[in-house]
Amino acid sequence: MNRRSKRIVGAVSAGLLSLTISASAFASPGVVDRTVNFRSAPSTDSTVYKTLKPGTAVDIISQVNKYWYQISVDGKTGYASTDYISKTTSPAQPSAGTGVVERSVNFRSAPSTSSTVYRLLKPGTTFQVLEQVNSYWLHISVDGQAGYVSTSYVRIESGSTPPAQPNPQKPEEPASSKADRIIDHARALKGITHYSYGVNNPPTVLDCSSFTKYVFGLEGVSLKWGTRYQKDAGSYVPKSELRKGDLVFFWTSKSGEINHVGIYIGNGQFIHNSPSFDGVGESSLETGYWSTHYVTARRVL
Repeated sequence: MNRRSKRIVGAVSAGLLSLTISASAFASPGVVDRTVNFRSAPSTDSTVYKTLKPGTAVDIISQVNKYWYQISVDGKTGYASTDYISKTTSPAQPSAGTGVVERSVNFRSAPSTSSTVYRLLKPGTTFQVLEQVNSYWLHISVDGQAGYVSTSYVRIESGSTPPAQPNPQKPEEPASSKADRIIDHARALKGITHYSYGVNNPPTVLDCSSFTKYVFGLEGVSLKWGTRYQKDAGSYVPKSELRKGDLVFFWTSKSGEINHVGIYIGNGQFIHNSPSFDGVGESSLETGYWSTHYVTARRVL
């Protein structure tokens, strides 16, 4: 390589380093609350680089819109849904006090009993108080990790906690966005989930209704296990008005008697966990076996 080429390479490398430093300088720390796809673009149609597990630390570079963050994970830049990631307090921010766990308590990703449990904190565990969310929840830091605990199980030892702050709610997103993510979760289980009647062992071995229960649960939508329960969930939807994310029900042994469920994905297709695939696959509502065994549908989003 001649001297001029070295100067050009050096200039390009310096420029790239400058861009990296610039992005990092404005990034804020975050943590994954629930399993989320790390994507190449802010769209559910984009490539999934990998799945980020709860507790994964990320750098939030920017908020693209109310649904998507641009983030950096282990030096790689991509995108993830804002619903799955929380901004965390910078390590440099001073603590509002210290505390100690009096009774074993779940250390959670959010101030809610339905949030992800990072781990169980044993009596005697000390922590830093970051914020008192309300009279029920504390935002704390344990060994450098931020999370939430119930105030009923801990004691503040020093310092004074700041007053509870209003908990601003994100604008309600369209049901179609949540449906797209549920369908994404379902498709991601192709080749991973296998079918077994009467089994609920996510994500590897499931039946049809434990499959729908699992993928909807990833989006915070609670369904009971069993078609006998799911067939009454939400509200009735005529077949002519189906939209993405609706539950669709079928009979397989006795005409009209529901014993199979799937998720409508649009264009006359649905995705389900079925013994015919020994796992997850997509089928038509318009032609073939399932078109003649369709019974009803329910909207739960």
